[in-house]
Amino acid sequence: MKSRWLPGFAAVAVVLLFSACFHDNNYLQPEDFVRAMRKEGLKIERVNRLDPRPLGATEALEARVAGSGIGIYKFDRSAKVTKDRLEKIRKAKKIYFNGIPYPVYEVYGSFFVVGLDKNPEKHKILEVLRDFR
Repeated sequence: MKSRWLPGFAAVAVVLLFSACFHDNNYLQPEDFVRAMRKEGLKIERVNRLDPRPLGATEALEARVAGSGIGIYKFDRSAKVTKDRLEKIRKAKKIYFNGIPYPVYEVYGSFFVVGLDKNPEKHKILEVLRDFR
């Protein structure tokens, strides 16, 4: 006897699997984000490593774009506590560093960028972030 629910369940499982993959950029590195910005025509003037620990990130870079520094932070989303923290940051649209709030315009997958508020290329950088996978 064949179950009539099995094909429907399998279809839903496949859709959920693929939808989760579209936002999964946990395998990428901040250097990949810098390459993606260059590919989109943004002029990267310099790149420096940052200590990711103060924000609880696994990796971080500072990139100078259009004369303004931005911080690129990557988190390991494989831990539930990290996923929850990123969700809180996404909802609050800010992160605190030494008690000072910094705006976070968007959390995408395992990444967010700070320092966009005064960057003339803010919209282009956010486009790259939204397509970063």
